[in-house]
Amino acid sequence: MKPQNRSLLLPFCLCLSLLLMLAGCSSLNNPKEPVADAIPADVQHVEPEESPLGAKLREHTGDYGNLWDEITDGYNFPEISDAKVDKNLRWLSNNQRYLDRVTEQSKPYLYYVANELRENGLPMELALLPIVESAYDPFASSPSKALGVWQFMPHTGRNFGLKQNHWYDGRRDIVASTDAAVRYLKRLNTMFDGDWLLTIAAYNAGEGTIRRAIQRNRKQGKGTDFWSLPLSQQTQSYVPQLLALSKVIANPEKYDLELTEIPNNPYFTTVNVSSPIDLAQAARMADINPKDLRNLNAGYNKWITDPTGPHQLLVPVADAAQFTLSLDKLPKITPIQVAGDYKVKSGDTLGAIAKRFGTSVAAIQSANNLKNTQLKIGQSLSIPGQAPMDSPYAIQAEQEIAQRKQKNTGTYYTVASGDSFWTIARKNKTTVNNLLKWNELSANAKLKPGQKLLVLNKTTEQKDGNKITYQIKSGDTLHKIANKFDVSKKDILSWNKVKNESYIHPGQELTIYLSAKN
Repeated sequence: MKPQNRSLLLPFCLCLSLLLMLAGCSSLNNPKEPVADAIPADVQHVEPEESPLGAKLREHTGDYGNLWDEITDGYNFPEISDAKVDKNLRWLSNNQRYLDRVTEQSKPYLYYVANELRENGLPMELALLPIVESAYDPFASSPSKALGVWQFMPHTGRNFGLKQNHWYDGRRDIVASTDAAVRYLKRLNTMFDGDWLLTIAAYNAGEGTIRRAIQRNRKQGKGTDFWSLPLSQQTQSYVPQLLALSKVIANPEKYDLELTEIPNNPYFTTVNVSSPIDLAQAARMADINPKDLRNLNAGYNKWITDPTGPHQLLVPVADAAQFTLSLDKLPKITPIQVAGDYKVKSGDTLGAIAKRFGTSVAAIQSANNLKNTQLKIGQSLSIPGQAPMDSPYAIQAEQEIAQRKQKNTGTYYTVASGDSFWTIARKNKTTVNNLLKWNELSANAKLKPGQKLLVLNKTTEQKDGNKITYQIKSGDTLHKIANKFDVSKKDILSWNKVKNESYIHPGQELTIYLSAKN
């Protein structure tokens, strides 16, 4: 139910409650009807005995002032006791810093995600799934090219309608990706007969992997529940991590943890824009932190909106009025050439077409999901314009964001025209191998002007006593991190007081002490 309708429904609900009580009606004990047709009736979320009216009254009277309370009251996963869950609980109970961090990162998005799950009748534990996937970082990426808080792969994203082109990637759009995730989870849950553990495992490993594992076990006369399947170590850890996290969120005191409250109110609202705008300039004029606006609109690949749509921006509710006023004062961006569709003619090449329309081969390939440069006569191509150069506002915003990252993670060097790994290494008094290692690049990687490279030089090391903080990315392993900074796994465990190296969490921060040779 939308928050703005609550005040209108409250008197009605109270009167209805009184009438039901006087009539001695027992209908309050009946569970509400399923919300989503795609989900089997036997796994629908059933409210406590007083539902549905009691739940609505609790909502209207403010008992859900803390969003975490509404989320935990909507849990519907089976109660599980398992050694792997217990292992994750022990890890979480010793990592208050991790819980604080993912709570802070989830604040702008959690209300929207929880509301969409509730409206679709899905278990509210799923609101914690982006914590496991990405620590609620909209710019999170994995080595397998998954993106966004829900970590959609390119192919899966396109299958669920997430637009991906030169200007925009719906996998990083919190609204578009959450809608896709809800539909995907419904589909998986139907496929696995309402079993939520198999559903979550399939979200991680793919439905084909889980179905084949079930078929193998069935032929061998073995169990076909999640705990019985021979799955990868990653998937075997993935589901217990979500289950453990849900237990901690429901009862942090039990695990000697503190959970910061999140107001149960919308964080952002939608503002329509009729033409491409400079996000950084708009943020400045509306006195909004450019990074906050960038994070809410992470779907846009640059600091500019997609001229072909979507024609909307997400803005913090508190800043929406001022932002809307600022839109009218923004100088118009020079019209961007968006040629629309072009039919390939005899003799055409991607290079010639790109030159004709003032764009690039890569942009055309991205806009049309082309895996190579081969064309067919009569083929229809969507031709995007070339993204404009970064405005002074965007450049300044990028620099400010990079400076904030410098505190404990080193400095960022902006690649200039004519730079090479050798010249950059020489300027920063380090080696090419270090640059490649710190930025996870191959020796034949190409540099682009404006690209930012992490540099951990001696000046940075001395400033913080050789200590840096590294945030674990999706796909990281302890071995990979140790190699990246030329330290031992044993030392990393010791520095961070981590006893168990078999599982680490994306979003977790590790303290690492660099050696002098770095």
